[in-house]
Amino acid sequence: MKKFSILAVPAALALLAASCKPAPPAPGDPQIAAAVAEVSIDSVRLYIDELVALHTRHTLSSRTDPARGLGAAVTYLADRCERWAQAAAPGRPRPLVERVSYPVGGNGGRYDRVLEVPELMVTLPGTRAEREILLLAHIDTRVLDVMDSTAFAPGADDDGSGLACLLETVRILSGIPLEQTVKCLFVSGEEQGLDGSRHFAARARAEQWPVQAVLSNDMIGNVRASGTELREDHKVRVFSESRSGEDSDSRQLARYIKEMAAIYVPEQEVVLNYRTDRYRRGGDQSSFQREGFTAVRVCEYCEDYERTHQDVRTEDGVDYGDLPAYVDFPYLVRNIRVNLAAVMNLAQAPAAPRNVRIANANALDNNTILKWEPAPGEDGRGVSYQVLCRETDRSQWLPALPTGQPDIVPGGEAPEFSCPLSKDNYYFAVRAVSPGGHPGLPVVAR
Repeated sequence: MKKFSILAVPAALALLAASCKPAPPAPGDPQIAAAVAEVSIDSVRLYIDELVALHTRHTLSSRTDPARGLGAAVTYLADRCERWAQAAAPGRPRPLVERVSYPVGGNGGRYDRVLEVPELMVTLPGTRAEREILLLAHIDTRVLDVMDSTAFAPGADDDGSGLACLLETVRILSGIPLEQTVKCLFVSGEEQGLDGSRHFAARARAEQWPVQAVLSNDMIGNVRASGTELREDHKVRVFSESRSGEDSDSRQLARYIKEMAAIYVPEQEVVLNYRTDRYRRGGDQSSFQREGFTAVRVCEYCEDYERTHQDVRTEDGVDYGDLPAYVDFPYLVRNIRVNLAAVMNLAQAPAAPRNVRIANANALDNNTILKWEPAPGEDGRGVSYQVLCRETDRSQWLPALPTGQPDIVPGGEAPEFSCPLSKDNYYFAVRAVSPGGHPGLPVVAR
């Protein structure tokens, strides 16, 4: 049994009395830092310009026109990803580009006919491929009339920005072998009612995909708030739902994204928003949450209602429409980097520990003893475990234990950790850390 214990309680209490300042970010993984830096503003701008040139990507638009409509958009995305897949680095499984479709219509709603709706799945297989991380963005666009499938609906930000994030992820990760699989899902039917993501989420549940985390990127390129004229180009929101208090798995994922951004994209602040989504709006992460998956939405901090769902026009001297001219490309690049940092770290991290618990929960004791079990297959790989804590009124884990004692426990059959912090005053969590220093998602001690 591996055991860690500190008996110098007076010294620990003295440290507890001192103010706890956040520790500086860890240096991180050079390979991840290099990949994050590879996100190209020229590439991102090109993707969005070419998507906008398709005139509309509405769910009910043409499937056969080679120059405009949803069919042309899916072909464009597939062709780009296929070229990167063909040029993938030797010695790793080749990315798989799959066109899929699902039936809609016949039951009313935002459809005027029955048809098959196309979308795209790009799988970047991991070298171990025990778990999967999903990145989402939606292909389709709209104007004021949600049933208008022929009007110019550029969708530069909504959701060309999210599509650009997925395309850059495929481009960069096609050349980098990761341990765990990353799937990029280019979904359709979002504006008609989240239909494409519902299809994928139901398939993931039925086929028992080993999904560890879902990041939906929807509108990540705008910096202006219409009406108030607030501009914020160094903050991005991560929405996370919880039906079980602050410590849902989705909340752990949101905190993880914020932590990785602080290491690899320190100029971009991740703002944790403890809501499912914005008022009167929704996103594709909800489809996966309903199926029980850990899912969050990444979204710009400010929203411009003169852009989203608008006909392209000038009215009373005000320009409307979701055009590339209103996308802040340096801001979008930083948000793509935030995604890439979180995904790459998680894809190199060990599986989460199991049965994490406070072993002395029934004892009248001011110490806290934690016990847990390694995930199957992780024992013996040099995996270690990190103990996290936070006071009960705080939303984020502290960067280090405020006792001053080490918070890393070597792996073993039955790891155990003891510290002089009261279980009444703190929440605790444990996460696995790879030999290369990649932490996984925390598991809260119950």
